[in-house]
Amino acid sequence: MVAGVTEEMKQMAGFRRGVPLENNHRGATLENSEYLAAKENVQPVELENLKRVFKWLDTKKDDKVCWQELSEALVKLGHKTPRDQIELWIWEVDDDLDSMVGWDEFLTMYQRCISDQTGNEPRNLFNLVQFLMYDKDFHMKISVEQTLQIIYVRHGRSNLDEEITEIFGTQQKGSDGQELKITFSQFLARANARLSKMRWQKKEVTKVAISTRRK
Repeated sequence: MVAGVTEEMKQMAGFRRGVPLENNHRGATLENSEYLAAKENVQPVELENLKRVFKWLDTKKDDKVCWQELSEALVKLGHKTPRDQIELWIWEVDDDLDSMVGWDEFLTMYQRCISDQTGNEPRNLFNLVQFLMYDKDFHMKISVEQTLQIIYVRHGRSNLDEEITEIFGTQQKGSDGQELKITFSQFLARANARLSKMRWQKKEVTKVAISTRRK
């Protein structure tokens, strides 16, 4: 058994591979799917927090998350978002095309995004979910301390400082000396900047590879 993976977790949708890779997910390339197949390992602490966030988002208690529920969450976070954008977020991960996100789709979305090193995976919903996973008491802001556990189990001690800097920047205390807390909008701005950098680096590597083959 892979470390951190229980028999129960193996039976979840995100761990099953009964669909051809090229049809497995509309948002991923075949190349990326092949890379992800052996990497989608969610740690128990992540799974626990994913369930907590899904339950909080699912205000209708029907085991689905619809655009209205996401809209309400975004308003609470001070990040009001148009309906058409939220519907796009859902479409990106909605494998059964019911215009909602079920638990299986929710888990699969998370697995694919944490494993993606190319920037090809749709991350709109993932960014919201990741923020709420850090925000354990749903105070609508996060601090460095709140992120440590999940970052540690996902990236290890050697990458902890780098990941914290990506989220909070180099200044991690406010002018009053207290630990800095950031909003979802601030978190999202940094996440999108990081994604752009990741995609740019991927393009540069591809250009070099093509140039090398032509010589």
